[in-house]
Amino acid sequence: MKREKILVLILCLVLLFACQRSGKATAPVELIGVWKTTAPAYADHPFEIKTDEVIFGTGEGQFDIYPIMKIKIEKDPREQGPLYTLCYKTVEGQEYRFSFYYYPANHGTIRFKNQQEMVWTKEEAKHEKSDDQTS
Repeated sequence: MKREKILVLILCLVLLFACQRSGKATAPVELIGVWKTTAPAYADHPFEIKTDEVIFGTGEGQFDIYPIMKIKIEKDPREQGPLYTLCYKTVEGQEYRFSFYYYPANHGTIRFKNQQEMVWTKEEAKHEKSDDQTS
């Protein structure tokens, strides 16, 4: 009898902890920022990764914002960078996966898993600009 009470108490604590979680994941710092490409079809479609959401530019200054629910990181021995998969959910509850390789060299680049010929670079933040221009 005492054993069952302890088991029920543990189960209740686990459920309580699970219910208190926000359900959002936190993106690694190296991915946080605005990413752009020079590919003509996507030049006006940047995407931004924030700590807990992904924002996709849809053209003409419009964008869609989605909360990141989960982040999966896999090491692919055939690639120089890890494969990141951001799982996000629409307001309708539809789940999507956004998969890409991140390469840290030269301030970092991203290549989509399904479009590796297209290179995305992180937009330089204003506070990161070189002081070389200052006289």
